[in-house]
Amino acid sequence: MLIKAPTRPPKSGSTGGTGGGGSTARSWRPFRFTNLEKVSKRHAQLIRNLEWMLPSVRATGEVSSSVRKRLQEMLEEQVSLQTEYVHVVPLPKLRRYIGDPTFLAVLTPQPNKTRGLLEIELGLAHQAIDMLLGGAGEAVALRPLTDIEEGVMTYVIIETLKALAPSLDPSLPKLRIEGVVRGFEDAASLIGEDENLAIIQLKAVFGQHSGYVRLFIPESVLATANPPPDAEVRKARRAADAVTHRARLKSVRTALRAEIGQVEISAGDLAQLRERDVVLVEALSCRPDQGAGGAAKLKLGRGQGGHIDAEVVVKDGRFLAKVSGFNLGAPPPPGEPAEEPPAEGDAAASEEHEPAALGDGPEESTSPGQHRGRDDVDEGQGGEGAEMLNDIPLQIAVEIGRVPVTADEVVSLKVGHVFDLNRVAGEPLDLSVNGRIVARGELVEVDGNLGVRILTLAG
Repeated sequence: MLIKAPTRPPKSGSTGGTGGGGSTARSWRPFRFTNLEKVSKRHAQLIRNLEWMLPSVRATGEVSSSVRKRLQEMLEEQVSLQTEYVHVVPLPKLRRYIGDPTFLAVLTPQPNKTRGLLEIELGLAHQAIDMLLGGAGEAVALRPLTDIEEGVMTYVIIETLKALAPSLDPSLPKLRIEGVVRGFEDAASLIGEDENLAIIQLKAVFGQHSGYVRLFIPESVLATANPPPDAEVRKARRAADAVTHRARLKSVRTALRAEIGQVEISAGDLAQLRERDVVLVEALSCRPDQGAGGAAKLKLGRGQGGHIDAEVVVKDGRFLAKVSGFNLGAPPPPGEPAEEPPAEGDAAASEEHEPAALGDGPEESTSPGQHRGRDDVDEGQGGEGAEMLNDIPLQIAVEIGRVPVTADEVVSLKVGHVFDLNRVAGEPLDLSVNGRIVARGELVEVDGNLGVRILTLAG
């Protein structure tokens, strides 16, 4: 995105030119990058799918250790396979990537009939065959492989696919080798004309010899490598990635919020809250006003990924939270009712579902959203759309405390972990929206209902 700084007006008396002692207003000129590869959204999605098909190649650049080990056993030399680049290209542009002559193995993902290709640089193929036959892998003229040599390389590929299989997701189709072709024309005839292909080029080192290996995966195959967002495999991958890269998370700091209740109010009511107003809460899982423990939900940020169940206990006058379980998964969107809304025209039902903010004395407003409205809008400040705020539902969370943590500490959490909530019995509670504190208050009882009386407002 390009952002231009506003042009400053010339100083008084400036002529706008370079002479006469005046100054000229300067404006920022955009800097444009050149020679950037253009990547469409579709291509970006295909490359993300590739991460599911070949996770180790995309994440670290390294091919799975089982493949390297099997090749080293066959060639009796050290083997290295490292990703150099990944591109997505349409079929017509495939010609620029495939050598002529070359060695191309045709791969078929069962039970699909779509074909992929595995290219081994011809010089590297000759050297590998010589090493398999007991030679030193000496370079030879770049001639097409004979039928016997193709058979040897086919055996190498079959053994490689066997070694690769355990590292692939079980839901992905199994690969088998269908045959061999020797040039672009034969390869193009096996792939659909409208296909895009992902090209993964690997730098291969066999002992003292190096070359390239290319894998061509059709779009129709990549499209199958996209588990649903709530699939167990995605959860397992996220957990594994977090553990693998924990070192990066040590400097990432956030807060773990201990929630003991929630109430829904409109944005209009929230905007008009004043000190000593009372927000009624339907139920609290903990009674800090009585110095009693209970249950709490520990959340990070907006809590979109789920929450941690915790047991709140009081020890030496301080509240502690002990992790009792993990409840992962996206909660309902903020404002979404937990049950069917009342039918239109049912006034009694509407009142039951409408959150309230009440006072408990003659000086306190019993309905801030009803009595304040337009009277508090400053003259000349507009306010025509203020009434529409009542259509924006918000979830206010009642927090008993917050604990500063690093992302690394979150990854290492287990059942039984105990947090000091940095809160003593009798201290005010926090009210927050989407993790941001909006007010602080104390628990009160209004006509048999629990509420939080606002003591201070944030901002």
